[in-house]
Amino acid sequence: MFDFSELEMQQLVIHKVGNKLREEGFFAAPDVYFLNDGNVEELLLKYFLSSFREKVVYKFVHETDLHLHELYTYVTSIFIDQNEFYEQSINILKLLYEKSTHPQIKSGEFYMAYFSGCKISEYTTDAIGIFKTESKENYLKVKTDNQGFSIDADKGINIRKLDKGCIIFNTESPDGYRIAIVDHSSKNSAETAAFWKQDFLQLGDVQDEYFHTKNCLELCQDFAENVYGPVHQADKKDQVVFMNDAISYFAQNDQFQMDDFVETVVKEPELRQQFKEYKECYDINQGLPPTQEFAISNQAVKTAKRKFKNLIKLDTDIEIKVNQPVEEQAGTNFIERGFDEQKGMNFYKVYFNQEE
Repeated sequence: MFDFSELEMQQLVIHKVGNKLREEGFFAAPDVYFLNDGNVEELLLKYFLSSFREKVVYKFVHETDLHLHELYTYVTSIFIDQNEFYEQSINILKLLYEKSTHPQIKSGEFYMAYFSGCKISEYTTDAIGIFKTESKENYLKVKTDNQGFSIDADKGINIRKLDKGCIIFNTESPDGYRIAIVDHSSKNSAETAAFWKQDFLQLGDVQDEYFHTKNCLELCQDFAENVYGPVHQADKKDQVVFMNDAISYFAQNDQFQMDDFVETVVKEPELRQQFKEYKECYDINQGLPPTQEFAISNQAVKTAKRKFKNLIKLDTDIEIKVNQPVEEQAGTNFIERGFDEQKGMNFYKVYFNQEE
């Protein structure tokens, strides 16, 4: 969905922002930053862009009027007139500072860049990147001189790990643009998880094919763990096979159709209506309209395959991996679960033709 291979950085500004609760203030650079070193620019682009692997896109949202969304109005001014870049970066810096009120939010450098040649869904457009550095790492510098070597210690930025960032693509502006985000630091604290996406950026979901595919596969996982397992006494093996079948359906089809999916994946007839009702309730709880069919995103399926843990973990430190079935008969025929009364333990029996 994203392609940055032809991207060029037109403008860059670097400010510093602190935590408002601790009254750390902010520092605004006097002007845009002029890059004269191609190697530094290459490293900066790697730092800014390499973390954008997730293909989910969001949009600016406001409960009453999108034009009352401060960040939306600031970036719109820049897209209309690129000469507004520096002035609006100051406004965005001040907005970020006003939102930085949680005690765990760290001070750091604030970068804003204007890009051209960004590709999103085969559409080439300009974009604005907003990035924040919070974490510094220790490193050693070894120097040579007439007397041999000297070693200095310092702190710097790991260019492989962007703390927080967003890229706002100049497309679908009446609907809040299309926005990709990164927020690695929120994974370390549930309390700050909402800061970047909700408090500062104020984003909502874009209900495209990637969103619907990802959402439906998460629903299947939720159904397997909370209904299929505990309510219908399905063991872990059956839950894993159910998810394998669900992922296989999405991988082999271009379109999701509810009745066809239920007929193909939900093997137990008594579960089929329950799955439909569960999806209906799930959509309502997520604030979504009921969806009976949608186009399937191959990228979302690939992401789900990477994240899905198709392992049966046992308390005897043994793990059984159930691979994605490629044939209709694969799965339950080759692994059985039972109970050994003599040992008083559960067991799995695995069938195979030969070891590899």
